[in-house]
Amino acid sequence: ISPGCVGGRQAHPPKASKIWSQKMNIKERRKAIRSALSATLSKETVSLRGHLFNEFPLIIEDKLEAIKKTNEVIKILNSIGLENELQRCSIKKVRAGKGKNRGRKYKTRKGPLIVVSKECPLIKSSINIPGIDICIINNLNAELLAPGTTPGRLTIYTESAIEKLKSENLFTNNIKKAE
Repeated sequence: ISPGCVGGRQAHPPKASKIWSQKMNIKERRKAIRSALSATLSKETVSLRGHLFNEFPLIIEDKLEAIKKTNEVIKILNSIGLENELQRCSIKKVRAGKGKNRGRKYKTRKGPLIVVSKECPLIKSSINIPGIDICIINNLNAELLAPGTTPGRLTIYTESAIEKLKSENLFTNNIKKAE
């Protein structure tokens, strides 16, 4: 059982009690989210990141949140001019190095982020589309809006998500509480 012997335990094993998350000031975090949000509305910044799109900015009506089929989501994304973006994200590249052996064999590109106002069927139906992430407006963070610390991710907002952002003053320092 001693660590120096054959068949013994590890000398200094990883501990489950260690806290891996890094603390960040609340105002600093909100400021980071605000700057990442503003970068999603800049056409030059989004195109510099490598996204392929026709129309900009993308604000879609609330009917999108009610979609239950993945095929319907893909048809809608193609109809708004994102077929090249979906093809770009579907390419899988084999990672260099030992990450291949450790469960991280393929690298995929980040595609559009869909921001909705509440829990909806769209969240479940768009999980299997490669490169696409979906998030409720309250749960937005800087990593989703600027993956790899590069700002300007292509973001699709629903109308109600924009209304919620505006009415509740989200990510500002004077947040209104929901009544």
